[in-house]
Amino acid sequence: RLGACDLRRRRRPTSVKTACARAAHRSETMATQARGLHNFISDIRNASSKEAESKRVEKELANIRLKFNSPEKLNSYHRKKYVWKLVYIFVLGYEVDFGHTEAISLMSSSKFSEKNVGYVAIALMIHPGDGGDMMTLVINSIKNDLLSISDGAQALALACIANMGGNDLAGALASDVQRLLVGPDTHPAVKKKAALTLLRLFRTNPECMVHNEWADRLSALLTHPHLGVLTSSLSLLLGLASRSPADYEGLVPYIITNMHRLVINKANCRIDYLYYNTPSPWLQVKLLKFLQYFPAPTDPTQVERLNEVLQKIITKTDASESVNKSNADHAVLFESVNLIVHQGQESDSKLRHQALTLLGRFISVREPNIRYIGLQTMARLAQLEGNDAIKKHEQTVMVSLKDADISVRRRALDLLFVMCDTDNSVGIVSELIDYLATADVAIKEEMVLKIAIVAEKYAVDLTWYLETILKLITLAGDFISDDIWHRMVQIVTNNKDLQPVAAEKLFVALESARAHEATVKVGAYVLGEFGYLIAEDAGRSGEDQFQLLMSHFNTSTVPTQYQMMTTFMKLANLYEECRPLAAPVFEKYRTAAELEVQQRANEYSVLPSLGDEMMEDVLREMPAYATDKKSALEQRLLDQQNSTHDGNAWVMDKDNLPSQVAVDGEDEAAEGDYPPVGGGAT
Repeated sequence: RLGACDLRRRRRPTSVKTACARAAHRSETMATQARGLHNFISDIRNASSKEAESKRVEKELANIRLKFNSPEKLNSYHRKKYVWKLVYIFVLGYEVDFGHTEAISLMSSSKFSEKNVGYVAIALMIHPGDGGDMMTLVINSIKNDLLSISDGAQALALACIANMGGNDLAGALASDVQRLLVGPDTHPAVKKKAALTLLRLFRTNPECMVHNEWADRLSALLTHPHLGVLTSSLSLLLGLASRSPADYEGLVPYIITNMHRLVINKANCRIDYLYYNTPSPWLQVKLLKFLQYFPAPTDPTQVERLNEVLQKIITKTDASESVNKSNADHAVLFESVNLIVHQGQESDSKLRHQALTLLGRFISVREPNIRYIGLQTMARLAQLEGNDAIKKHEQTVMVSLKDADISVRRRALDLLFVMCDTDNSVGIVSELIDYLATADVAIKEEMVLKIAIVAEKYAVDLTWYLETILKLITLAGDFISDDIWHRMVQIVTNNKDLQPVAAEKLFVALESARAHEATVKVGAYVLGEFGYLIAEDAGRSGEDQFQLLMSHFNTSTVPTQYQMMTTFMKLANLYEECRPLAAPVFEKYRTAAELEVQQRANEYSVLPSLGDEMMEDVLREMPAYATDKKSALEQRLLDQQNSTHDGNAWVMDKDNLPSQVAVDGEDEAAEGDYPPVGGGAT
């Protein structure tokens, strides 16, 4: 009996010669084919103009179309090469309306190299909404690979589903992807891809997964020994829990067990999941995030284990010379602080004190990343527990408001916003208004909105509120939304003592030839409604008010003009001397190009002929607004906070809160009507 060495020795004289010849032939063939693809890419890159590039692409498309018309003459590599060229042409932005059949054929191949090319081409060149027979062929090919025993084919199929998404794939393939995720024989690498693919499908098609069925399945995945599978499963779990947290509250003990295993039993972590000697920090962050969807555990054993983990993270996390290690460790540290803050009074008092001390230190460090997260977390702490403990950091936060990094400035603004109360609102608003003049354009709109909310919510008196809003209009009129001045008008309308003050201040503001258009809008409304309260003052007569508004008429936009026309009509109704001044304006604009201006001009020209009683009814003073409605400004800010992809553990939908979470108060009423742009006229 001959051994393997003997067989090799006996065949060597002929096999070496044959092998060398075959290798040389393969190398020559592959080099030739690669040169064709590389030369085409080089031609495109070296094109002297867009026209030259288009001409070269059209020439290549014609050649590929000709080759595909005779598929029997194409071998495997040529088919792959031409499909790669189509993919390259497609990503350049050119339309590719053929070659899909060849790509699907490559998808269905038993060879991994061909299957890889086909999946890349299909994922890029076919859109989920295309439908038709082509999509049916794609779904069938993907389904066959999901049902195969080849790990490589399954991985390619999952990647394609995740890249494409859509209702068709979700409806036809979600069950097969779920089977791979929970299957006992599925390779860990495939399980990881299956979890992330399901998350992709769930985000676009939530109905593809039933929450109450997946809690038990995920509990098995949370005990999987492979940390990669556990990490991907946590990504899926976070997506599911963000939509329906109550269904996954029973998984909290599994999460605490995994956290304890990573932090306390560090030796059990595989070396390939140690990041700068920190056990899988990205997994720790996900575990801590999940716990923030639920109240603190009540089981003494779970409480003890969780507090042990948090205590070690808070006390043992130190600064490192390695930026990567420092970032990873502080990511875990901040999520731990977030969890302590989230649990509030239910958390350990010692941990709360340590967390607050850490945050006070972090918001003053030079490292912008740490300062950013420190400001963000402290704002959350103030939202949950009040701002008494953080008021002492006000000056430090003010310094961060002038940081070079705009993201740090945004977080500092958030913290100042939640830090405000009746005691410090005047000082904080004054500082913010002083900074507003030099603030970056990208942050001005947010600053204006938050200053307006604080000024209303914590106003020491309404005159201060009015002056604050007028300062905002003067300094940042371009960033004043209609919501802000509408709200000011509501407050002025509902407070009679404020009406003459508002009329006087807006008259003075309009005396400037460079008054911002937002000032003109507000001034037109207020003078139309309450200008009569200052008409007896020297230089404030009805005629003076008319002439002052008219000086801004021609430079104002159309919406402001037709609001001013309503004010002119109200002044003409109140003051005899204003009627000959208003009538020519209405007559001039009866044929205006803008329909709204034309309509108002015609209506106001005819209105006096309908009698005094009709005029009184139409031009009557606006009634007071309902006071039991939620501010539109606060609702707008809340909508901005809720506009996240996955659900935010800090801003939860009341209908989806877990059973143990208490909900304070009832839903706020919807916002009432804004004042009509026309100032009450119909």
